[in-house]
Amino acid sequence: MATTQASSKRLTKHQLKQDAFTTTIFAAREWITQNLRLAFMVLGGIVAILAIVWGINYYRTSQAAQANSLFGQGGVEIRGGNLAAGIISLRKLVDEHSGATVAGIACVQLADAYFQQRTFDDAKKYFQKYIDSYGNDPTMNAAAWSGLAAIDEQASANAEAAQKFMKAAGFIPKTFQAAEYLRGALRCAFAAKDSALATQIFSTLEKDYGPNDQNVRLARQNMIENKFLEPQVN
Repeated sequence: MATTQASSKRLTKHQLKQDAFTTTIFAAREWITQNLRLAFMVLGGIVAILAIVWGINYYRTSQAAQANSLFGQGGVEIRGGNLAAGIISLRKLVDEHSGATVAGIACVQLADAYFQQRTFDDAKKYFQKYIDSYGNDPTMNAAAWSGLAAIDEQASANAEAAQKFMKAAGFIPKTFQAAEYLRGALRCAFAAKDSALATQIFSTLEKDYGPNDQNVRLARQNMIENKFLEPQVN
């Protein structure tokens, strides 16, 4: 009986060890399973994020390619004298791809094409759109303001046109193009019969370019002809 009891006691200890080992194995397996699930969930999340980033980059690349294609196509059509086709391409670019790098300059080109077509309301809309939505380049700003000035001049709103031409010149002072804008402003001041405005514009020309500049000499002659300046006595 003693032997049997001892054997039974040893068996019980062995069983306990087996149970502990089995429990450890199952616990380890459960931990691995749970952590693998977590790992796969994390991996899946990373893959999803990468897919989204790739998709965004692809979309942007695709959009940029479309915008560049429309920009090139519109420019070719306008240079070839086909304003209507050029307008279609540039308008699609500006309206549907407004965030593209070329959208700003396309907006001014579109407005200019409408102006050449004498569709002045649309020209005004897109010159103003450049100023409101882009306006980050002095030369293009000057072009947009001079475009608005030309539209006002067509409508015989000469005083307003002169002010806009002066604003255009202010973006690129003392340049050849600025002198052209100031001469346009002076022309509008004459049409408006506004001697004070004409004198202001002439003074700006003389200050920026000097008394012997050809533009200044022409402006002086125009001032004399319009009786806004007395002839110089030698």
